[in-house]
Amino acid sequence: MTMFFNKIGKTLLVILSIAFASNVAYKFYNKKKRKERSEINEVIMFSSGGSNLKQSKYTRFQISNSMDRLLHYLNSPRSSIDICMYVITSQDFANVILKLHIRGIKVRVIMDADMAFTSGSVIKRFHKYKIPLRWMKSTYLMHHKFCLIDTMDDVEKKSMPLVIMGSLNWTNQALNGNWEDVVVTSQKDLVRQYKTEFERLWLQFKPIVDLT
Repeated sequence: MTMFFNKIGKTLLVILSIAFASNVAYKFYNKKKRKERSEINEVIMFSSGGSNLKQSKYTRFQISNSMDRLLHYLNSPRSSIDICMYVITSQDFANVILKLHIRGIKVRVIMDADMAFTSGSVIKRFHKYKIPLRWMKSTYLMHHKFCLIDTMDDVEKKSMPLVIMGSLNWTNQALNGNWEDVVVTSQKDLVRQYKTEFERLWLQFKPIVDLT
């Protein structure tokens, strides 16, 4: 009789162990899947004639799917957007940034000092609306092309910090003609390193206070 109960006890122990292990594995799998769904890792390619034009809710003009995806992310900030861009001449992108600024999103822009005055530059529009701008007059280029979304320290927890980086300048030629690449990611290590670089330049560069 004792042997019988011992066997039952061992069987129950095995069953309970399997059930516990299955439950742990199930929770781990679900946690992993939730993490995968919560991360953003997207590559956006721009190429001459590489995409049919489409209607977009972000502009009244027909645009490529690549530009639509990029505008989707640029319209997503809930707290802040920091832009470090060699040159900006795209009025579509300027309109997005100005709308964010008017909505109360914290906007900061770093640009190359020489390219700030290139034909079609949006810097005067930004300056008119008192968007904080900085540059460094130098014989070298400020050649970065990246953008940080919702990386301020006081950002809402429900927001997902992003970095947008790649070869793309925010110009009509780059958006509609050149072969360019853009990476959008929420990977924390990458976001952190780009944020560190932006803050370093923001302290090092000088405010643009007079464009007359």
